[in-house]
Amino acid sequence: MSGKPQLSARLATVGFVVLVLDLAVGIGFVLVPLLIAGFLSLLRDVFGVLLLPFSFLLGLAGWSADQKTLHAMQVGFLPDGSTHVLRAGCVVLLLVVSGVCSVLASRRVAQPLSLERWLAPCLTALAAWLGSGSLVPVLLPAFLLQCAALRYPALQRAGAR
Repeated sequence: MSGKPQLSARLATVGFVVLVLDLAVGIGFVLVPLLIAGFLSLLRDVFGVLLLPFSFLLGLAGWSADQKTLHAMQVGFLPDGSTHVLRAGCVVLLLVVSGVCSVLASRRVAQPLSLERWLAPCLTALAAWLGSGSLVPVLLPAFLLQCAALRYPALQRAGAR
């Protein structure tokens, strides 16, 4: 009899750890491309300053084909601007609030149907939709765990202290 609640408590703890790690990985998936794009933008500006004398000299010499090659190299640093900083900030904010809602819902033992328990999967789904199609597989385990906590609140009760 004592083995089953202990197993349920371990299952709830493992599920909670997977949920938090999955939300953290989702935040990383959103922020890392922005950091790389910022670094490449900085690198493009540095190389733009370094290539300026050469483009000036090639323009004076009348070698416009080589000047076009330098310009193509300078422009080719950055990927397209498909990731917008404001959208990424909203996705990160939604994921953080979803994680906080999950933590708060796991600690509320007396209320099986709390607002946080319903809000967490909704915010995760909204963040996955707002993020992009590549973010959906990353956030799917967290969404499924949050939905399982809606269906089986006893798992979170077993993990609460």
